[in-house]
Amino acid sequence: MDVAIRAAAPTDVASIRDVAKRAWKAAHEPIVGTDAMESFLSEYYDAESFQARIDCDETILDVAVEGGTVVGYILTSPNADDETTFDLSSIYVTPMRWGEGIGQQLLDHVERRVREHGGERIQLGVMAENDRAVRFYEAADYRQDGEFHDEHLGVPGYTYVKTV
Repeated sequence: MDVAIRAAAPTDVASIRDVAKRAWKAAHEPIVGTDAMESFLSEYYDAESFQARIDCDETILDVAVEGGTVVGYILTSPNADDETTFDLSSIYVTPMRWGEGIGQQLLDHVERRVREHGGERIQLGVMAENDRAVRFYEAADYRQDGEFHDEHLGVPGYTYVKTV
């Protein structure tokens, strides 16, 4: 079956949150622990926040859909300090579909959308211990350009950037 990518709709919010929770559990829980993961998800991945992102004209929140089921999503928005830079907040694919190229399809798609919105760069942060994500972004020609410490989760991370 083919995966289609489209703008997220209000009816997708529960599915997006489910994909995020499953992906966080698989990728991040081993790094940050259950309590930090659940706290982060409840604070930043609530239904109202996703609805607000869907309603915001500047935000790009798109979903990968196969057979009517959301199997992944990507979220980016313009940087508050530089209108030519977009911040990639999240890209998640349901873990049972990892390795099938859905994440790369979402990333390619959002890079095109960012260019259409006048963007020139995409920047993002990734947990330093998330080796799978580090490999993913580096394979997609993102370059590491800094380090940070996530105060909320208590873990180090890397910032990446790509000119699109």
